[in-house]
Amino acid sequence: MKKAFTLVELIGVITLLGLIMIIVTPPIINQIRNSEGKLDEAIETLIYSATDLYIDSKKNDYPKNNDNIYCVTLKELVDDGKLKKPILNSKGKEIDLNKYIKIEVKNNQYKYLITDECNSIKYNSILKSDNNCIKDINTKCENGTKLNVKVNEKENYDFYVIKDDGGELTIIMNKNLGPTVAWITKEDYEAAGGTAWDELNGGANDKGPVTALKQLEDLTKDWTNIKAYDYTLEDDKPSKLKEWGLSLTTIYKPIKRTNVRARLLSITDIIDFIDIETKEIPTYLYENLSVENTEEQPHAYWLSTVYPDSSTYSFDVDYGGIIYIGYVRGRSSIGVRPVIKVSKTV
Repeated sequence: MKKAFTLVELIGVITLLGLIMIIVTPPIINQIRNSEGKLDEAIETLIYSATDLYIDSKKNDYPKNNDNIYCVTLKELVDDGKLKKPILNSKGKEIDLNKYIKIEVKNNQYKYLITDECNSIKYNSILKSDNNCIKDINTKCENGTKLNVKVNEKENYDFYVIKDDGGELTIIMNKNLGPTVAWITKEDYEAAGGTAWDELNGGANDKGPVTALKQLEDLTKDWTNIKAYDYTLEDDKPSKLKEWGLSLTTIYKPIKRTNVRARLLSITDIIDFIDIETKEIPTYLYENLSVENTEEQPHAYWLSTVYPDSSTYSFDVDYGGIIYIGYVRGRSSIGVRPVIKVSKTV
């Protein structure tokens, strides 16, 4: 005959089992959780490895330019054959293929992050500067910020910022380009339909800076890294010229320029930088000019703005940082200095 357990014995057994569960269960749960974490980590590693393969197959689309951000979806990796669907997490739930892998370039290395949102940013690799403003579209580059621009595959030059308009920079070269040149020659004046050339008093300025523009555009036509554009050059007459005691009469009609990469500086570009009393401008606007007037350091460079109280003069920037006037036909000491537009991003 079998001996039955007494109630006290049953309670003792149940209590003992309960104590065992209290002691054993937490490590088991932790082990399960750790296993889930390791599984998610393994899936993450798999996704990042697939991203490596994807980028490697499309290197030209993902250059290692520091601070660039690229965005790739899981669907793109699947469609390209780098991953197979469904992609499951540690709990067996399918991962949304619309999730992004955010790819950020730091120290010439890719850094990955799986995220729900991603905004790509590709900074312009032709720009280099000690100022980080060129790598931040939300920070404006101050006027006078120096940067180097790779204008084509063989040439790069130093420039200064004269305007940052929401990430698009207007910049001026730190030296003149090419030889000295007339603002307009008699030949170009007559070719433009001019009939009022004044041999005695220095020429005529009612057709605009045709000769200077031709030289500037010819010297910059192979700057293939700089986007060509069309624009209309106008004889600007800022109201501040009134403070100089000058009239605001328009001298030349608007001139259409097509498929160009550079233009001349104007009074409007720098009117807020000019000391009205002395007509002096910031030093970066007259760098590499000299009173000696050498080939490397000429005397001055032309502005596109006409001196309004004379039919034979136009403005230029001289070696002393003064907005000056010169005969439009003069060519022995005044040259051209490119003003271009570049964007921080591409």
